[in-house]
Amino acid sequence: MDANSLLAKPWLPGVELFHADFSGQAFGRHSHDAFAIGAIVQGVGGYQCRGQRYALPVGTLSLMNPEEPHTGHAESARVVYRMLYVEESRLPALLGRKRLPNGFSTLNPDDDGRVAASLAQLAGEFERGDALALESELLALLELVFVRHGGLREARPTCRDSGVTAYLRDYLEAHYAEAVSLEQLGALVQRHPRHLIEAFRRAYGVPPHTYLLQRRVREAKRRLLQGQALAGVALDLGFYDQAHFNGVFRRFTGVTPGRFRTLATG
Repeated sequence: MDANSLLAKPWLPGVELFHADFSGQAFGRHSHDAFAIGAIVQGVGGYQCRGQRYALPVGTLSLMNPEEPHTGHAESARVVYRMLYVEESRLPALLGRKRLPNGFSTLNPDDDGRVAASLAQLAGEFERGDALALESELLALLELVFVRHGGLREARPTCRDSGVTAYLRDYLEAHYAEAVSLEQLGALVQRHPRHLIEAFRRAYGVPPHTYLLQRRVREAKRRLLQGQALAGVALDLGFYDQAHFNGVFRRFTGVTPGRFRTLATG
């Protein structure tokens, strides 16, 4: 059995997400030119590294530093895991820190579920290709992992706003149907994305990508009440597909778009 996939985006260089689903001995001794952050989804994974053999059950992370040689295999009949690769040279821009992480000292720490859930969410965003949501999830995951396991100090809250969040809110209100990226928003207000997300959440209770989705749902309700077709509304408002539209709409309203229109016009 071998159902592996490797996800990447041209506008997000140095970042890849590997979904592994295999049996037996899959990888001989090798290394990566990137930090590797992984979580076991099913079964028991294994590898040899630093002179030891490790078995990783569900609930265990797999953390690797750049250029660290290791093997990879399935300890159980089948193993499924997700692994994020981030090139070391990309960390300064992504984390927005003057002082970078020391690296991972422990290879397979226990996980309380947050890192695994974050990787699962990131995988979904890779498939949907929403730049704002994908970059936001990536930054949150990197912050979480490197603070917990990489020696990175927790970021201090920034208090300076100077009208930045109000400007961003107005921008999102005006461009809700367009593809927007964190890099684009950061350039608009000359702020690092991490600071931008933090300030926006403090001002409005949610990060920019959630605010944008809420705005799209609000517009979707208006258009559905006008009798516009579900597929057309989803496409016009920047949703990846009908399933994505249904999921987001239900997340914020409690019902699907079709159910909403039926109840409103029935």
